[in-house]
Amino acid sequence: MNRDFIAKHWYASVYEQFENQTYDVEFLLNVLKEQTDGAPQNILEAACGGGRICVPLAEAGHYVTGFDADEHMLLRCYRRMKGVKNIRCFSADATNSDWGTGFDVVVMAGNILINIESELDYAAAQVTFIKNAAKALRTSGHLYLDFDLHCDPAAFFNRLCESSYFSGTDDLGTSGRTVSYGSVYDPVTQICSGVSHWELTTNNGEQFILPTRWYKHIPTQTQVYDWLKDAGLTIERTYVNYSDEPIPEPITESTHRATIWARKE
Repeated sequence: MNRDFIAKHWYASVYEQFENQTYDVEFLLNVLKEQTDGAPQNILEAACGGGRICVPLAEAGHYVTGFDADEHMLLRCYRRMKGVKNIRCFSADATNSDWGTGFDVVVMAGNILINIESELDYAAAQVTFIKNAAKALRTSGHLYLDFDLHCDPAAFFNRLCESSYFSGTDDLGTSGRTVSYGSVYDPVTQICSGVSHWELTTNNGEQFILPTRWYKHIPTQTQVYDWLKDAGLTIERTYVNYSDEPIPEPITESTHRATIWARKE
């Protein structure tokens, strides 16, 4: 039995069962309509996953390209995009692959800036994502960046308690749940780290546990703004918590959902 295949297939399936919100997609579509006068855009989505965002963009009339390093998620995207003519997707690692060029809009949504999986130093990977996005844009093209912006990461991430963020059964009959034991934030390195595991039962009743360790670099508002500037991107509009209100400068509450619309010079 290939436990790695079974676990990754299960995770991709159950992730989609839980991460099925549409409000952020609707907000993105509204921003595109507002900022581009409703004209169809040539859009690239980095780390498109199972297509929750990129497929509705194509269905709305945009020309969409998506890529992801997780082949299990990408297969779900291929199924979802069946019959949609104006979309293509491919497998690629965002930190060391060519994103292409000439796009009107690059979308980095779904909190990908805080959820990068890479062998690079985490902050370096975040910078690489933003630089690659800028390179993929045509002159005067735009980056749509949507991520969690934390004012007090320690208050948000320092938690030592057991929890399960989702559970379920995939289409192969594998059932299971994720179990987290909490996380700790280091204010010097800005790294939040934690341990967890997946408890899985296959369709023939075999049980196994897959331990996982994760970490994230939690950037400050100033860092993100500087990364955008260094990549040749100028912030034209910001939105907080999917509203028309701009992101406060500086942020004063614990956590905001920050959305940035930035133009390539």
